[in-house]
Amino acid sequence: MLEMVAEQLGTAIDSGWLARMDKWGKAVTRFRKYSDGEHEAKMTDEMRKQLRVVDGEEFNSNYCDMVVSSMSDRLVIDRMDADATAAVTWANDVMQFNRFDELQMDVHQMALTDGDTFIFVGYDNEAQIPTFVHEPAWDGDVGMLVVYDRNRSQIMAAIKVWYEAGIDDAARRVNVYYPDRIEKYVTGKDKLETYEEVTPWVDADGSPVGLTIHHFKNRGRSRVELGMSELKNVVPLQDALNRTLYSMVMTAELTAFPVRVAKGFNPPANLSPGVWVTIGGDGLDKDQVADASVMAQGQLTPFIDQAKFLKGEIGTISSTPLPEFMGGDSSSGEALKQREVGLVGKCAKFQVKIGNVWEDIFLTARRVQLAFGTTAPPEVKRFTCKWKSAQLRNDNDWVKNAVAVKDDVGEREFLRLIGPVFGYDEAYIEKLIVEKAGDAGRRLEAAVGSLPGFSRVDLA
Repeated sequence: MLEMVAEQLGTAIDSGWLARMDKWGKAVTRFRKYSDGEHEAKMTDEMRKQLRVVDGEEFNSNYCDMVVSSMSDRLVIDRMDADATAAVTWANDVMQFNRFDELQMDVHQMALTDGDTFIFVGYDNEAQIPTFVHEPAWDGDVGMLVVYDRNRSQIMAAIKVWYEAGIDDAARRVNVYYPDRIEKYVTGKDKLETYEEVTPWVDADGSPVGLTIHHFKNRGRSRVELGMSELKNVVPLQDALNRTLYSMVMTAELTAFPVRVAKGFNPPANLSPGVWVTIGGDGLDKDQVADASVMAQGQLTPFIDQAKFLKGEIGTISSTPLPEFMGGDSSSGEALKQREVGLVGKCAKFQVKIGNVWEDIFLTARRVQLAFGTTAPPEVKRFTCKWKSAQLRNDNDWVKNAVAVKDDVGEREFLRLIGPVFGYDEAYIEKLIVEKAGDAGRRLEAAVGSLPGFSRVDLA
């Protein structure tokens, strides 16, 4: 499949692109499986038989999902600010139309798991509003791939591979996106075959709209075309933990049901504790030996210690505060914060880099509306992505801190500060401000009307 795509791209790709994308797809598939708890047990048939495990149903202690979820749960965008009020309202409308609360959850989790994920910005002609479509990364079968320039700093083309109902089940659709056009193919026997005519990607004046594919690279680095999964360094430790778990289970089995040894006689088949065993009716000759014993058993304690060590290493390597190492219920809030410093630091870096991508997406959405919409979006120079705090929050302290700066930041920002505690969104904050202004006006009117000679004053 990739060979067909590479042939179609021609000189747009370098000589190593095909091998890199093939390796990347296999890694993405593996990370997804580990996150879902489908781990590579690597047990022999004899090991599975002894553990009474059916092939494909291996048990494990899945910490991969916890590593991803612990971070993704704290990556929540609160709002998109802009340098113009009208642009803020427009961005909020775009977010609501695209169900941004759900969309960002999927995007952030996939970026952490796969290392890379994508958003395609399109346009809904009926609703007259930009659309955001989440495109997961290439997994070796379907997904999104990108081609960077030789400096690996700018996307030159993007490729989407997927199956579509109504086409031969074995065939896949392939869209190749360029700044000025979209080429559409279907996989043939040994090459890509044109499925539809080339779709121009230009505005009303015939100018290229440009690529509207945005790449989310977890732990992205300059001039590196791919990101890094949060599970990259966790998977080997997860495998070691699973093997330790197998050993613990087998040791417990052999302790509860030990292998017994009979020497010089055949023990009864129904032998049970408390039953006498007679060895030879006439006793033993001097040259005969009879003995019964239990094969040496292992100790569970070393395996338990090893499992704790491996869990600790997973937490250390991934900067994830695992529950068993967070202390008891009596731990202070400050102590808990200290234990999660590494995780908060990771979240802060993610918010900066991925926040920039979201800001670019909204600028692209504005550009797409200018190209395809019937009405122009508001003027704006830049958007600013505002995230909810990734730190553990003590609600009482949070409100006290907000009250302390209320006079300095103003009413609206104060309500935004306490919003996460009471569940206020921008719409509700606006409603509170309007209601408060109305109440103040009515109180003033009542006060003025009570003065002698001012009963007929109308302050409206």
